[in-house]
Amino acid sequence: MAIPFVQELIFGLVLGSFIALGAIGFTLVYGLVNMINFAHGEFVTVGAYVGLIAAQFVGLPLTVAILVALVVTAVFGWGVAQVSFEPLNDAGAVPLLLTSIGLGLVLRNGIRLFAGASPRYIDTARPTSYRFEELGFFFTDQQVFIVGLTLVSVLALHLFLNRTMIGVAMRATSDNEDLALVTGIDTRRVRHVVWLLASGFAGIAGVLLAVSRSVNPSLGFGQLLLVLTAAILGGAGSPYGAVVGSYLLGIGISLAIGFLPTGVSEFGTTMAFVVLIVVLLIRPGGIVNQEVRES
Repeated sequence: MAIPFVQELIFGLVLGSFIALGAIGFTLVYGLVNMINFAHGEFVTVGAYVGLIAAQFVGLPLTVAILVALVVTAVFGWGVAQVSFEPLNDAGAVPLLLTSIGLGLVLRNGIRLFAGASPRYIDTARPTSYRFEELGFFFTDQQVFIVGLTLVSVLALHLFLNRTMIGVAMRATSDNEDLALVTGIDTRRVRHVVWLLASGFAGIAGVLLAVSRSVNPSLGFGQLLLVLTAAILGGAGSPYGAVVGSYLLGIGISLAIGFLPTGVSEFGTTMAFVVLIVVLLIRPGGIVNQEVRES
């Protein structure tokens, strides 16, 4: 007996994985640096192009190419932050926001200038499909790899935040930066690590997107709205909430596309945003973050 929603659930898990890897980095920066980084999508794009060069032109295995993209994008994002954002740390939220918007535009057009606007592809082995005809669904080894790598990355982040000194310092700084300073935590070092982590996760997201789709200068920018939505849905500043919000968003979009009537299904993403509004009306702090900051 066919179970129709299972196939859409599988697609939703894959889409949610793409969103989650971007949303984790986005929300780490928001929670610890206290800024909305609209250039985060371009970090994803940089990771995709680094993975493309490593896998397609250098000939490295995909897993090694992902590691290369992680390291290169982490260093790239950290360097960009030191030049563009850190000098404005005390200038307030608006200058940082405007700088990130302008930086994103510069990076996106810079990538288009040097890499061209044509889409490029990473050649990988043809995905192996596992079909369950009686139940009406299938999945591929590529989809398992994407979801599995995302979950492993989330687990690694969890262990880092809870089992290392710098991870504990990051959590303390996120809760109360002034108190963290008083207790002797080097918050400047924490910010360095945050930028490295956030950019590294963006690099992983970029390569996985490149493998399943194509690489183009607007690849990350196209994901930015979904990333922002997932971060808000889960609770801004909470990496765990970002993961939950990402999978809820991915599954919601997939179910809307799969089950809404033809014509209406084209608005699957819009339906997901309707869910976002409903959730925020019920829980203004997001799914995980239950506290709402009052001015």
